[in-house]
Amino acid sequence: MKRNIFLIIILTFSLLGAVEHYNATGRNVSPSVRDTLFYYHNNTDDQYWFGSESWAVKFEFNELFEDIDSLAFEAEGANIFLPGITGSDPITIKLCEDRSGQPLTHQDSLLFTSTLQASEIQYQNWNYIPFSNAITDTTLWLVVDYPTNSTDQFISASVIGGMQSYFLNNGYYNNMFGISYDSEFLFSLNGRLLFEGIDLDLVSIDWEGVFLPGSLIYPKFTIKNNSDISVSDSYISLTLNDPNSSYELLYASDSTSCPQIDLPVLNANEIYTFDFTDSLMFILPDRASQYQFAAELFCEVDSLTFNNSKEDEFQVYTEQLNKVLIENAILLNDSNSNSIWLDQSSILDTSNCITVNYFANFVDEPFFNNDSYARYHYYDLMGFPATIVNGYNKLLGYTTNYSSQLSEFYAEAFSNGTFISSDTCYAFFNEVGDVGFYYEIENSQTQLFNSFINDLSLKIGIIENVLNEPGIPLDITLPVFTYLVAEVEASQFLSSSIISDSVLFNMNDDYTTITNTSDNCEVVFWLQNDETKEIFHVNKLPFTEFQPGLVSLDEDEIPIISQSLNIFPNPCRSNELMNIAFSISNTMQSAELKIYNIKGQLVKTIIQEPDSQNVSFIWNGKNDVNKQVSSGIYLMQINAKVNGKEYKYHKKSLLIR
Repeated sequence: MKRNIFLIIILTFSLLGAVEHYNATGRNVSPSVRDTLFYYHNNTDDQYWFGSESWAVKFEFNELFEDIDSLAFEAEGANIFLPGITGSDPITIKLCEDRSGQPLTHQDSLLFTSTLQASEIQYQNWNYIPFSNAITDTTLWLVVDYPTNSTDQFISASVIGGMQSYFLNNGYYNNMFGISYDSEFLFSLNGRLLFEGIDLDLVSIDWEGVFLPGSLIYPKFTIKNNSDISVSDSYISLTLNDPNSSYELLYASDSTSCPQIDLPVLNANEIYTFDFTDSLMFILPDRASQYQFAAELFCEVDSLTFNNSKEDEFQVYTEQLNKVLIENAILLNDSNSNSIWLDQSSILDTSNCITVNYFANFVDEPFFNNDSYARYHYYDLMGFPATIVNGYNKLLGYTTNYSSQLSEFYAEAFSNGTFISSDTCYAFFNEVGDVGFYYEIENSQTQLFNSFINDLSLKIGIIENVLNEPGIPLDITLPVFTYLVAEVEASQFLSSSIISDSVLFNMNDDYTTITNTSDNCEVVFWLQNDETKEIFHVNKLPFTEFQPGLVSLDEDEIPIISQSLNIFPNPCRSNELMNIAFSISNTMQSAELKIYNIKGQLVKTIIQEPDSQNVSFIWNGKNDVNKQVSSGIYLMQINAKVNGKEYKYHKKSLLIR
């Protein structure tokens, strides 16, 4: 295969090549059409592009397969996905021939053109534009003229590829990959591939029935014969697994594994939907679970097999989500941020919602902190303001439909359910401000795949509730994120139904309060999938509920001698040198600097033997194999040996590339 048809993408914000973009929702937006679609994107709404008035995708069918010399596409229509922001301008869709690597857009040369008025456009949805007649060629350009801007008119893209998507700049269509962006626009062609041979397409597989433990479900297949002749002797192989199965789940009709599903004769150029309501039932286990399935279409004479298989997953969760986490990346003295806070105060129910605000802009002192900056980039955000609902639904900027979209995502989070059944947390503190926070989170009944568990981590942080501070609206209590205490892998779920542990921090030294009192602070903790970003549990504990008592600290963690640990510059850019200066009241025989990334991985070790009370380390931002590390939060750990005993001191730094 010369080129992969389907792609994946990530988001950024830049001024390169005269176009810019915002990070988008990241949601899967696969269309519901039951037809052959050809596209290079990944069906994910990852980026909102603006800055040009014309956008295009070049479809090159002859480049797909090395063993097929002549491959054309018979295009019957186009699908265009537009973001969920209502614009005022129309869009014009053009189908064009290729001329020396550029679309032939002269009016007299167009293969097809049509205009959708703003009132006809379906925003946050696919727009299908049928062609007046089928158009066949080996290379086709789909051009969309749309005057985008930075506020309410964008083109959606997935983060992947970039070789096929173009934008118009100074009369020439520039390639997205050529300006260093892995971006493919959400443009698709409807139709069929034409070649001398047979092509069967497994268009979709859906599951229907009652999705509850012990219930029956059945598959529904859509298959298309893209060939000019009828096809017989084809069949489907289907597997449906839960985490405890190495083979198919029980097949309800005879309690054996699912047999080969033989298909009838498939007539030329026809599409079929097979509904196995009564004949192909599967029994779900009597407990909540995750499931993975795979379907493959087999036919000996099929020449194109890239479209013969489908793999996906679904879950049957029976626990209700008690709270939703709302995360905002916002600014002080900003009208859009103010509007977001006001809308949220009227929509969100504080009894089932926890809000966290990240000030990731350096100028927003004293609200800015390195951990907020790290969370901002965890979501690949590059602009302000932004709202993330339960980790996976993003609202970028503030628009007129912000309230309705927030309400929709808020309700959706609760409808998805969770596998967490309960939690317990409490904290003790001592007279010097040391705190031991203890937690226990239980999954009492849901079967989970190990690969899913390995992507889970528990985040534990501090928020401070701020009221009537400069830069925020009056009478709005703002939960400001101030400190990330720990990130803990959820690997205990691999062998146990409970994850539990304790984390230690000092409420006087580890972070700075805005209101000069810890009474306004709370510990917030949430369980998050770092791959999908979905959040499955969140809760919090106010500092006012901490109990006095001894905190069990390791002896070598207790700073029993006076010390000073300073890092400058902090934040530090990759073209600068970071100076880590450390001093104590006793003479050190040796001092070791260990630098860890936010995942807890050791990236650099520097050892000195100062034989004094002061030592200074210089870090150039490279690891132990002399490679530049990525931007992010890094933990500086000083191991100082004094009179045969070792003491450890920690401080966080921020590296920016």
